[in-house]
Amino acid sequence: MINLNINLTNYVLIYKNKYNLNLEKENIMSDLKEDLKYEPFSNLKMLCFSIGPLLVNLTWIMLRKIQIYATKALGIPIIMVFTIITIWVIWDAINDPITGHLLDKSSKFTSKYGKRYPFILIGILGTLLTIFLLFYPISTSIIILFIWLLIITCIWDFFQTIYELSSEGQIVDIFRDHKQRYKRGGFAHIFIGIATIIGAIIVPVLITTFGGEYDAFAYLYTAIIIIIIVLILTIPYAWSVREPLEMIEFRTNLDKEGKSYSSVTQFIKRAMTDRNWLGFIIIYLGYAVGMNILTTILDFFIVDYLGLPIAYSGLAAAAFLLVSFLSIPIWMKIANKVGSRKTVFYGMIFMLSGHFLILFADTLTTLMIFLPIIGFGWGAMGVGLAANSYEAIDNATLKSGIREESSYLGISRFFVASGLFWQIAIFTLVSYMTGYDPLLGTNNSDLAKLGLKLQLSLIPAIILLICTLLFMKLNIITKEIAIQNKQKLLELGL
Repeated sequence: MINLNINLTNYVLIYKNKYNLNLEKENIMSDLKEDLKYEPFSNLKMLCFSIGPLLVNLTWIMLRKIQIYATKALGIPIIMVFTIITIWVIWDAINDPITGHLLDKSSKFTSKYGKRYPFILIGILGTLLTIFLLFYPISTSIIILFIWLLIITCIWDFFQTIYELSSEGQIVDIFRDHKQRYKRGGFAHIFIGIATIIGAIIVPVLITTFGGEYDAFAYLYTAIIIIIIVLILTIPYAWSVREPLEMIEFRTNLDKEGKSYSSVTQFIKRAMTDRNWLGFIIIYLGYAVGMNILTTILDFFIVDYLGLPIAYSGLAAAAFLLVSFLSIPIWMKIANKVGSRKTVFYGMIFMLSGHFLILFADTLTTLMIFLPIIGFGWGAMGVGLAANSYEAIDNATLKSGIREESSYLGISRFFVASGLFWQIAIFTLVSYMTGYDPLLGTNNSDLAKLGLKLQLSLIPAIILLICTLLFMKLNIITKEIAIQNKQKLLELGL
């Protein structure tokens, strides 16, 4: 009888503790819901706000065409294209952190127009101008074209950086609730998918229609159409990114209190010793390299390995994108249940598996079977990757007491932009080792064609695997920690 009473008492205590723990978790969620800093976006406003990634990706899609444009349309040697990208990455390494710091430090427009809004518009307009100049063939001289592309690429990067850091910096502040962040991530991924459709299907078709991949003006006319599309979409986007009055007042007060920035050296030291931020940077870099390889090498693989017109790359990409679109609701449910960290992990596993299987693709049909596996993983990254970066910034803000979103995003942007450098570095090295020449097309050797396949399959699979393992080792922000961090930031007035 005594043992029975003891067991019953223990059972009651265990149940009570478990109940209190669950109640505490529910209270955290409830408090966070009640203490939202800004009014949640309506579906319409969220939809317009999520156009931002579409604008970013459309301009990036055109920039990524610089490789095939320079080598096939302008006849610039691969090594010179590699030199352009190398110098650009060096410039980018300097430009991104400094621009991020200056955007956080700037208080000139805050009280009247908002912290980020004016710079978002400046960045968009400057980017579109440089995209036009980038594809305007000013000469037939290889040297002049080399210098022109180098200068314009760096100017493009300056304006694109202003836009990206301002828009992403605004997201970290305005969306504090994890559900709003996942919702925005899901909406944004749909628009990123639309941009990818335009880049993978419509852009190749336009280039073919205007004269083909060997005609320089075909790229210019295509760029003009993309510029017009972006200008039209900027109208509803500009309405949605106008900062609310309470946000303007909050950022104005932070500027006055000196809580918007720290010195560049202090910030870089703090950011580069933050294990959670480093974990995000590594996974973001791996993801960027993988996506740059996929979107760039796919054209070469279709044209020079399979011997098909460049327009067929759009058909292959359609299989990838369809699954990615359909997976969004699934990944949003998973993210709400397990958090961004695990969502990113699952997504990377699918992506690296899909890349590995392309090793066995020798026809357009088999390629279209394996690409959807990558697409399914890409859906997870669209939902979870950005949210993971915001959680890492929240965690860092809690430790430092300073909101410097653009400075953090300046570092991440450099690494993601360097993804294009690593892709071209791999392309240059493999081309040199296998003897691949873009001007030979299908007349390249079997070894050269194998090099193209490896760049689309085994090489990105290995890169993604290494980055995934490092991410899981370094980044330890669970769903519960992320929720508690957001609550603490609200309590501290940050």
